Amino acid sequence: MRLQDTRQASKVEYSLHDCFQSTLAMMFFQDPSVNAFQKRLQEIQQINNLKTLFNVSAIPKSTQLRAALDDVDSIEIESLFSDFFRPVQRGKQLDLLEFMKDTYLIPIDGTQYFSSDKISCDCCLTKTSNKTTTYYHQVVAATIVCPGIKQVIPLAPEPIRNIDGTTKQDCETNAGKRLISKIRATHPKLKIIISGDGLYSKQPFIDELKQNRMSFILVAKPSDHTFLYQWFTDFHKMGETQQIEITDKKGRRHLYEWVNDIPLNGSRDADNVN
Repeated sequence: MRLQDTRQASKVEYSLHDCFQSTLAMMFFQDPSVNAFQKRLQEIQQINNLKTLFNVSAIPKSTQLRAALDDVDSIEIESLFSDFFRPVQRGKQLDLLEFMKDTYLIPIDGTQYFSSDKISCDCCLTKTSNKTTTYYHQVVAATIVCPGIKQVIPLAPEPIRNIDGTTKQDCETNAGKRLISKIRATHPKLKIIISGDGLYSKQPFIDELKQNRMSFILVAKPSDHTFLYQWFTDFHKMGETQQIEITDKKGRRHLYEWVNDIPLNGSRDADNVN
């Protein structure tokens, strides 16, 4: 994989390889910040580890590190996730993460990784409170998980960002739609169950999931799914719901109640859900 280096050759002090590998090392060593990482590298042994483990020939200072990485679009490194995924799948290690037979559970959620009231770029999301504007960056992240298994497989996240020429701010659900389309394009044959919070249990997003041949487990709260819960309540009163009761190893009683194939909302073309 080769990244496009947009920096002026005469001003380049550190290669993109060394910048990216140094950043990977910072995450690997779990340093809380770039400055903490730089402080760690003051020790000779740590410098040797960085060169030996991560093949870094010249260690960039924090300012050069940020300047180099800021110019690289995250889309350019998306292929790294599939490059990692393929050998795991070919080696049958993916089978260990089966949620149901031949099916994999992929939770998605939005997460914020940058916020400032002074530093901004054209792609920043914004919010204003008490006349102060905050600039921030978020992504929608997706990960293959399996209950009882500590290991997970991250998939390429989708940035939530404003793009030049748009007048409406990007949002998590729109980024989520782009994300599931990319997941399906990258993994066309993988049987997938998407899980998410109440933000995603709306008909446009569910339609997108169906178009991409994905099943789903989504939170639906009574406060924003009044019609759905009224149907459920009516079935409950008529005794037409199904129930199962389980007592766990600690003696706790769990009661599950459900009904299948009822409308998500009151629209004429509403999706039927369980």
